[in-house]
Amino acid sequence: MNESLLSPQSGMPPGVSIPPPSTIEEQALIWQQVLAHSLNGLVGLVAVRDQTGTIVNFQYRFINEIALRDTFRGRPNESHDITGKLLTEFFPSILLTPLWQTYVDVIETGQPHRVEQNFRDDKRDVWVSQSVSRFGQDGLLLAYNETSELHVAARRIAQQSALLNGVLNSSPNGIIVYEAIYDPLNQIIDFQAVLVNQMLETMTGQEGVYFMQQPLSAIYPLEPDRMERLRVLIETGKPIYRDEFIPALGRWFSMALTRLNNGFVATLTDITNDRQVRHQLETTVQELHRSNKNLEQFAYVASHDLQEPLRKIVSFGDVLNDQFASDISEPAADLVRRMQRSADRMRSLVQDLLTYARLSGNAETFGLVDLNHLVVSVVDDLEITIAEKRATLQLNNLPAIWGDPALLRHLFQNLVSNALKFHKPGTRPHVIIQGHVAQPHELRDSSLPSDVSQSGRRYAVIDVVDNGIGFDERYLDRIFTLFQRLHSRLNFSGTGVGLAICKKIIDLHNGQITAISREGEGAIFRLFLPM
Repeated sequence: MNESLLSPQSGMPPGVSIPPPSTIEEQALIWQQVLAHSLNGLVGLVAVRDQTGTIVNFQYRFINEIALRDTFRGRPNESHDITGKLLTEFFPSILLTPLWQTYVDVIETGQPHRVEQNFRDDKRDVWVSQSVSRFGQDGLLLAYNETSELHVAARRIAQQSALLNGVLNSSPNGIIVYEAIYDPLNQIIDFQAVLVNQMLETMTGQEGVYFMQQPLSAIYPLEPDRMERLRVLIETGKPIYRDEFIPALGRWFSMALTRLNNGFVATLTDITNDRQVRHQLETTVQELHRSNKNLEQFAYVASHDLQEPLRKIVSFGDVLNDQFASDISEPAADLVRRMQRSADRMRSLVQDLLTYARLSGNAETFGLVDLNHLVVSVVDDLEITIAEKRATLQLNNLPAIWGDPALLRHLFQNLVSNALKFHKPGTRPHVIIQGHVAQPHELRDSSLPSDVSQSGRRYAVIDVVDNGIGFDERYLDRIFTLFQRLHSRLNFSGTGVGLAICKKIIDLHNGQITAISREGEGAIFRLFLPM
């Protein structure tokens, strides 16, 4: 440095001066200001030695207001200047504490120490951080401040951290938190795991350090489109939801990715079992489709290949009866008539089977159906049968329902026809058709959902009541099964398919059908249909 730029007296650049040394009075005033305005407790002690030079006590040389207040904590009325007093007068047990040895070591070695004390006061934990340094030959300067709030905050953070870890580790889902890794141009190039819960470790069979020691790209291929989706997640905060198969684990996972600061939280749910069930269901549906196709092929065969021979049998029987009646004996003619009756019955059975097989529900054909109008049209179709049997029908007001008009027409036609057919000899058939909105107790008894269920759907109860021969309710499950008959074919014609058709139509409407009866006392067929 150019010495010509320095003042010859002070060694400082020209124009720069140092204030003259303070007077003793000024230094005392400064020291008093430090003691008065310091935010920490300040205490000056001087060692008291015995004849051998061993430190046996300390004497107060100065103390500020903060330290004085703490010394008389809980006894403010006794507070007074303690300069010149011995330390043990106010803290007699200090000789038995490590703090005493710290004071002695600082005097003897001159090396400052920092210690932290904890004690109980006024039913609370008090933490004090104290700096101990030597000044002068045998003096100690104690500067301390209370750190209780810091310890309380640290304890609270530790508790919250423990609670958070408890929540994370009790979750049934795997959770992993990633933070973004940026390049020098502030572009996201990868992600680093910072937290892993126990369930993820269980799911993957890997410890948390496995994920934290390597970037995401080393575990999960970050193809360009995936990386771009993650960047958009960080920029917009719009969550990502997807299901994905992880080949390395051989499992399916449902993933939910949500933004957290400059990273994201990935929540994983193992859905492998659900996927397997779904696959089984899809396989079953495919098998059902194949079965339906086979049934359609059977229906085609039944409608063409089976009915054609039946028509020929009936036709040839008619020729025998009409053209060759005089050439055959009466027993032979009787056999021909029986053959024709069997053929007619076979044709009726095939037609009923075709009807049953072709029944299907199509959502496009469903709508609001006025049952009053529909049942009146059914009664008109059965007008001749009703007149022949001199039957009476009573139609009460019926609620509207949601269904397929063609299927419902077939349903009521079968039920009314049965009511007319199975009448008691010598008694005129009487049929009542009535209905009302189902009450909660009726739905509970029928195992259908009530109004307060998740479906929120209401149901109509329709009763078809007759005064016919009835049946034993022990056979209730049989009457809705294909080919099940409770009465002899000699007394009542039929194929045993009619009520099975009714049951299938009700099932297609997500309803229910049952019956109430006693032998010889008529029957009530009760329908539950959605409104």
